Amino acid sequence: MITYQAIGSYGLPALLAAAILLRVLPRGSAARRVVTRAALLVLLLIAAAVGLSY
Repeated sequence: MITYQAIGSYGLPALLAAAILLRVLPRGSAARRVVTRAALLVLLLIAAAVGLSY
């Protein structure tokens, strides 16, 4: 079960790491596309967990 504690413990640090990587990686690289998709997936999972909790 996804809890708000899990979101805070794993989701937010993952987004912070993704933001740092996106600043460092060159534009158009495959690694940047992977990190972007992973960050969007984390945001989607957070939105789904919050949306389904109500």
